[in-house]
Amino acid sequence: GPVLRGSGVKWDIRKAAPYSIYDRFQFDIPTGSVGDTYDRYRVKIQEMRQSVRIIKQAMEQLPPGEVRSEVPHLLHPPVGEAYGHIEAPKGELGFYLVSDNSIAPYRFHVRAPTLINLTALRDMMIGWKIADAVIIFGSIDICLAEVDR
Repeated sequence: GPVLRGSGVKWDIRKAAPYSIYDRFQFDIPTGSVGDTYDRYRVKIQEMRQSVRIIKQAMEQLPPGEVRSEVPHLLHPPVGEAYGHIEAPKGELGFYLVSDNSIAPYRFHVRAPTLINLTALRDMMIGWKIADAVIIFGSIDICLAEVDR
């Protein structure tokens, strides 16, 4: 997500492993060069501009008529396991599902990006003043409810 890209790593799942219809859209992957709070801020602003670019392209490709799908209330995934991931605003959001063909998943796990981003916080704090901690913490956009396991 933006924390990784703010450090100069050009990685976005929508480009690396396109899902849905992302392969139809032209967009750039903004990156930083230093990896500080300003780079993370700049990446987030640039990502908003790229999101508008994607939305404009999607609107042009939208077929006429109603945009709605009928989804069954109960899904019975086949026996087995699967992992899927998407590019969420804070980074890679993953879903792991194990099915035994019953009405409820045997196992379901969400891999939230906030916890991964939080693991980098210690390294981000090295060499900075205590007063900078709030800004650094805020720049990785932590959702504590997402981290609470």
